Amino acid sequence: MQLETYMPAECTTSLLILQDRDMNLQRIERELVELPLERAATRKKIEDLEAQIEAGKQKVRGVEVHGKALETEMAEIEEQILKYRSQQLLVKKNEEYQALTHEIERGQGKVSDLEEKEIELLYELDDARKALVKETADVSERIEMENRALVRLDEKEVNLKGEIDGAKEALASVQAEMDKQSMSIYRRVSRGLKFPIIVAQKNGTCQACHMKVSAAVDVEVRKGIEITTCDSCGRILYWDA
Repeated sequence: MQLETYMPAECTTSLLILQDRDMNLQRIERELVELPLERAATRKKIEDLEAQIEAGKQKVRGVEVHGKALETEMAEIEEQILKYRSQQLLVKKNEEYQALTHEIERGQGKVSDLEEKEIELLYELDDARKALVKETADVSERIEMENRALVRLDEKEVNLKGEIDGAKEALASVQAEMDKQSMSIYRRVSRGLKFPIIVAQKNGTCQACHMKVSAAVDVEVRKGIEITTCDSCGRILYWDA
């Protein structure tokens, strides 16, 4: 596939410079577009890390609440035992006295069971607090790294915005020096193709798609008289001797 226009060596050089400046401008524009997404992803990481710390705190609070509930339950049972003891002093029948004794013993058994649970809970609480301290230190360090990443993204945005005007001017400068037909071909070829769109042909092979070119294309590229494109991918070719 050939596009008829004269292509001396200086035209190849100009097209390569045009491509380089076009790629640079598009890179800057693409990175500026991607910056908000990168910021959002980084902030999401920070939120997830903060949630990890909060989950650890919630676990500690949950164990503490459970412990307080056990203390409250034991206090209520012990208060009831005291009431039973007081009632024993007032009853006159042996059956009633024995019934109260049974309730007291039952209450004391419950208190004993709760005390064992309380001891287990104290160990659990100690482990949870130690784990929270370690996790908070580790996760806080990771949060700090992500915060530094946000700072770097802010700096990157400033730098890119500072580069974009110069990149536009550099592209416009080389475009102004190109002949209209070459620019028209460049724009047409670049439409729908990913960079690079101007590539070497080496050993009869396009260095972009790595397909062998036809004999006719090979001859035209070697001549360097016309702008010639790869008959597989459509990119502009120049001969790499």
